[in-house]
Amino acid sequence: MADSTKERIYQLLSDIEDENVLNQLMQDVSFYASRNDSVNELTPNQMQELDIAIKEADERDTINWDDFKKELNEWRKK
Repeated sequence: MADSTKERIYQLLSDIEDENVLNQLMQDVSFYASRNDSVNELTPNQMQELDIAIKEADERDTINWDDFKKELNEWRKK
């Protein structure tokens, strides 16, 4: 079963020509394939920031999707 799933994934990947999409997929796959928990590599300050971000999300202290996309586009221009 796993082999047939891998073959389908390989076929899908072979049809992708967009390098940006391939780079994003590489990051995603690397995350799931990694044997290390990346949280273990965070500094204490980064862990504190992550805890704050999770708390904000849990409390629904977030921005809406359209505002996020706007901020992201502005950040990319910098």
